[in-house]
Amino acid sequence: MTFIKDIFRKNVILAYLGLVFFIIAGLLTLYALFNPVEVLGVNSMIKPIKFCLSTFLYAWTMALLLHYVNNQKRVKWYSFLAFVVMFFENIVIIIQAFRGKLSHFNQSELVGGILYALMGVMIVWLTTATLVITLRFLSQKTYTISRPLALSIKIGLVMFVIFSFFGGYMSAVNSHNIGGEMGQAGLPLLNWSTLFGDLRVGHFFGIHSLQVMPLLGYFLSNNIKDDSKAIGLIWLGSLVYFSFICFTIYQATHAIPFII
Repeated sequence: MTFIKDIFRKNVILAYLGLVFFIIAGLLTLYALFNPVEVLGVNSMIKPIKFCLSTFLYAWTMALLLHYVNNQKRVKWYSFLAFVVMFFENIVIIIQAFRGKLSHFNQSELVGGILYALMGVMIVWLTTATLVITLRFLSQKTYTISRPLALSIKIGLVMFVIFSFFGGYMSAVNSHNIGGEMGQAGLPLLNWSTLFGDLRVGHFFGIHSLQVMPLLGYFLSNNIKDDSKAIGLIWLGSLVYFSFICFTIYQATHAIPFII
């Protein structure tokens, strides 16, 4: 409970954003047990559940990390924008799921196409704002946390922005599969294609750098007293993780499934 109270104390807007979509994810999970509607051969509730949980992780992680940005006025405006954009995106995904329609890559109906385009515009807006707030954090003169932890947050934010923009590539090719059509055999729950290349893999691991890198920094800064050694290990871990993400993108763009 102390951890949760700390999140609400640091950023109440993002804290409530995460809480709302965690609850919605739970309700959709219960509904999925009785849901007869499928999209691309998969229970239509799976996608909104994943996006709601992803929003929960994003919101609570950002609530913690952005607390260390010195300009909290900018953080508040960013939090309002994140609330609006993520609320809009998830509501569109949920509505389309109940309709049994695609929320992404929808070119088969006018309404779906317009909603998809609007989601794209708003996500680019939020990602650009994330880049701006990241640059502010990078350019700070002082930090209230250790150098290793600050570095890990910087790297996590930068990688998050990079691989958030990578989502635009999927929009450009109008598919997350390379080498075959969407909607065929895939991994349980994640639904990553086991037949073709799937761009969602790299996007997934990339955006979750936001959690992976700060967690690495937190662990190292609390277990290694020598800051220089901890920083070296953070750079090494970042390089390994970044290389892994690039490998998954190479697989996808060459029509190779993540897991064969």
